[in-house]
Amino acid sequence: MEENKPVQNTKNKSLMFIIYGLSAVLVILFIFFMVEWSKNKKHIAAIHQEKELLTQELSELSTNYDQLKTSNDTLNEKLMVEQEKIATLLDEMKKFRDNSYAEINKYKREIGTLKTVLRSYVVQIDSLNRLNQQLVQENTQVKQQMDWVRERNTKLENEQKSMQKVIAIASALTAENFTVVPINKKGKEVNWKKCFQLRADFVIPKNVTAQRGTHIVYLRLKRPDDKVIAFSEKSFFKFQNASLTYSAKREFEYEGERLEMAIYWPNDGSLVKGKYTAELFCDNENIGSTEFYLK
Repeated sequence: MEENKPVQNTKNKSLMFIIYGLSAVLVILFIFFMVEWSKNKKHIAAIHQEKELLTQELSELSTNYDQLKTSNDTLNEKLMVEQEKIATLLDEMKKFRDNSYAEINKYKREIGTLKTVLRSYVVQIDSLNRLNQQLVQENTQVKQQMDWVRERNTKLENEQKSMQKVIAIASALTAENFTVVPINKKGKEVNWKKCFQLRADFVIPKNVTAQRGTHIVYLRLKRPDDKVIAFSEKSFFKFQNASLTYSAKREFEYEGERLEMAIYWPNDGSLVKGKYTAELFCDNENIGSTEFYLK
């Protein structure tokens, strides 16, 4: 029995060594696990932080793309495509489980590409805006020049019309010393009862601007009852887009010099006592008027 005790002690010591060894291994494994767990936690936290930064960067990129304004339809379509790419990346990032730096690096590359494209579009839009501003400025200058030319032409047209009106007024014939008297067959002035005919005397003054050649002057007599004495049923002439009745007319040649004239109206029995009005018309103008009394 006593001989077996040393053997038993030896076995107990070996068992203790094994237990101590296993404990040491477990402690080492636990420490290794804790270190790895801590590293993994930091790794996940770093990936999560990177993910948050990239998400914020994508949101800012989306805002930057939204702020790009241009009137170029083709460029607007390209901007919409890039906006759709950003929206797709944001959706993918929401589903991404913070466990892969490879994924983070992939998103970084795609965001870098989007930034490069954004810078190129900024340059294009800036160039287009400068070109548009230049075109607007040129269009404004052209418009101002056209307005100036239009205003100048209008002014010249008005001046021409004014000049034409002045010339028309200056070249129009006029009648002076216009009188109407009743006369007998011998040409002597008489009262209305003995009147054989009415004689209208007038003078057309010198006018070097008037049209030379043949003219027709119309005499229009109006009785005290405002009835116009007609030469015949068809005795009409045109005056400023109207048709007027005339009492007598005379054709004459005018060469720009002073001309004394007379027009005769034969009494047809339509005369009455009272105040009459007489008017002269020539070349679509009323060249004179007067009043006279038959007693």
